[in-house]
Amino acid sequence: MTGSSLVPIVVPIVAILALTAWLSMVYYAAAHPGWKSRPASSQQPPAAGAKASIGAAPQGAEEPSTRAATPPPSRAA
Repeated sequence: MTGSSLVPIVVPIVAILALTAWLSMVYYAAAHPGWKSRPASSQQPPAAGAKASIGAAPQGAEEPSTRAATPPPSRAA
């Protein structure tokens, strides 16, 4: 048999350590999904005097009753 006699001892230890490190990184990343809770950098915080009411339409949105009813565009055959 060729090879070192330390190989059967070293390989399982290194493999277990690598697997443990990899699994701990996966579980850490799953437990800390920071990218989901951070606001986008382009969004501005509301002004100091502005108050938002629950159920209010965002700025620039039209009320449903003021929108003109338009038929869907027709397709040319």
